[in-house]
Order: sequence, then structure tokens, then C-alpha cells
Amino acid sequence: MTKTTFILGAGFSCEAGAPSQEKIVEKIFEIYNTVPHEFEENSFHNFREFLSNTLNIPESLQTQVPLEDLFTPIDRAILDNISFRDLSTRELKKIRRTIYYLISKTLQVTLKTSNKKYIDKFAEYIVSQCSPRANRAYRGHDRVSILSTNWDILLDNSIKRILDKDHQEPKGVVDYCCYISSYKEDDDTIKPGLEILGSGGFNVKLLKLHGSLNWLQCPRCQRLYVDFYRKISIDHYSNCRHCDKNFGKKRSHSLTSNLIMPTFLKDLSNPQYKLIWQNAGIELSESNNIIFIGYSLPSADFEMRQLLSRMIRDDAKITVVDYGDESLENIKNMKLRYETFFGNRQIEFYLKGTKSFIENEYP
Repeated sequence: MTKTTFILGAGFSCEAGAPSQEKIVEKIFEIYNTVPHEFEENSFHNFREFLSNTLNIPESLQTQVPLEDLFTPIDRAILDNISFRDLSTRELKKIRRTIYYLISKTLQVTLKTSNKKYIDKFAEYIVSQCSPRANRAYRGHDRVSILSTNWDILLDNSIKRILDKDHQEPKGVVDYCCYISSYKEDDDTIKPGLEILGSGGFNVKLLKLHGSLNWLQCPRCQRLYVDFYRKISIDHYSNCRHCDKNFGKKRSHSLTSNLIMPTFLKDLSNPQYKLIWQNAGIELSESNNIIFIGYSLPSADFEMRQLLSRMIRDDAKITVVDYGDESLENIKNMKLRYETFFGNRQIEFYLKGTKSFIENEYP
């Protein structure tokens, strides 16, 4: 049986209007300059003050700051419990939350009017490959899985809409391959994949390696709460209802976002992320066809690189989907990274973009 694992980077959503990671800071400035009311009062001002006064970056260069250069020194100082320039650890945590908020809000604003027909088409294909797993036939039908480094929920929502439209039994669910609970207590369409498989349904495996804008987590019991169609990680904080029941209403179990930020010090110790990354390794090891879409294999993403290096089979066929002319320097460098990393494996490059690839491969 042929099994395909898709690995999605920021480029997967770019043609739907999402900014690349390299453009997020620039997009924050653009939104503030055009629709400043989208941001909470003083959030942008505090961010710009951090860039100017703490990092000493001139205004002309502030839109070009890589996110890793923002989060890495902050995270190192917080981890070591030391001040950073003019900021105490308490102030560092506050500015980190501000930058986190601005990034999340920027994605929300940018994707309000996204054109994502090609993502809907991709979702339809994925669901069609997963639905034969129903009626406890999952051991013989395991054709696709998706690993995503993106926070946005464009694909999540597309898959969920298709599943919601299908009124036939047994039902399917989006399976994040960790233990989840529904953010809305009365929503029984959100269940762990193992539970739905045990009851005769099917799961669509979508492993989000850096978290998702529709997740919140309880810091006490570590439950992961999920919603669809809403980016609850931005401004829908509340308490864990299970801990409220067990311990009473306390601040110790206020739900928080758990997105992994772009930093060279990624913390993957969270038990939910450990499950996701472990399952990601299993998916890769079982796949003889690996398709990268919009992922440039950056050298800085060493956790992902070690996972790929350890778990992808020697006989796996590699397909890389990107956009650009082969004569461009960034495309040459991208191809060289893949060819060097995967060595003698069969590699095919498709350079006409995500939308074109999906429309041609999955009509």
C-alpha cells in the first residue's frame, strides 16, 4: 500500500493571502498604518518601543527584523531568569505576550478575506482518502497524513466543513493526534481520533507541529481545548471546565495559548506536543511518498530536520512544491538544501506553486 505524508510550510497558505514568516513583522506594521484599531490599545506602541529602545533597531529596518531574532534572546533570558538589556524577566514575559498577540492578530486580520478554493479542493481529496477507514477498516486503509508547521486554520476549517456536510454515519473527525477536548462543552463533533475509530468512524490526521490558532490548553491538567472556525488562542481565554469541577474556579487553570514561536530555543516538552511529534515520526516512517508543500527546509528548523533525518525511509520518494524560476538564487539554494539533505533518494521539484500543484494532481 502506498502511503503519502504531506508536510506543509507557510508557503501552503501564501496563495490564500497568508504572510510568510519572513513577512509577518512587515505585515504588523502595514496593518497598524492602515487599520490601527485592529490591535489592542498600546500593543503596537509597546512593540515598536521594544524594537527602538531595547534592541536599538532604527525605524528604517524595523519591518525587516526576523522573528527568530526577537524570540530567541527573549526566551534565553526568560529561561535563565536573567534580565535582557533594560528589561527585567517580568517585563520580558510581558513584551513576549505582546509580540505573540500581534502575530496572531495579524494572521487573523490578513485571512479575513482569503481565497482558499485550492485549500478546499485539497481538503476534499484528503477526506476522500481517509473515509475508507470507517467501520473499523482503519488497519487496512491508511493512505494519507498531514504534518503542518503553520498556525493558521484554513485547512483545518476546510476539512471540518466537509466532515460537517456529510450527514452519513459513521462520522469523521479532524485528528490532531493528541488528546483533545471540545472548547464548547456541547459540541460532540470534536473527539480524539482513537475514540472515533473505536466507535466505527474515521479520522483525518492533521498534526500541527507548532500549534494552532484554534487551540487553548489548561496549564494544570494539560488538556488541549479545540474549536473550529474561531481563532480562540487570541482572545477567547476562559477556565478549564474540568478543573473548575474538580478544584473549584481558580486562576491556576485559566486556559492559555500554547503556540510554539519562531525561536532557536523551541520548547517541545509540553506533553501534547510530545504526542504530536512522536506520532509525526510514526507517520513519516510508514510513508513511501513524502510531499513538501511550501516548506523551504530552513537550516534553523533543526528539530524538524532531525525528525525528517531520523524517520524518513531510504526508499521514500520526495516531492517538493514551491514557486519560482529555477534561475532564481533562492530556488537554487532551496533545491541544494533538499538534494544535500536527502542524498540518493528520488527527488522531484514542482515549481509552479501550491495552487497549480493541487489543481493538477487532485482535480
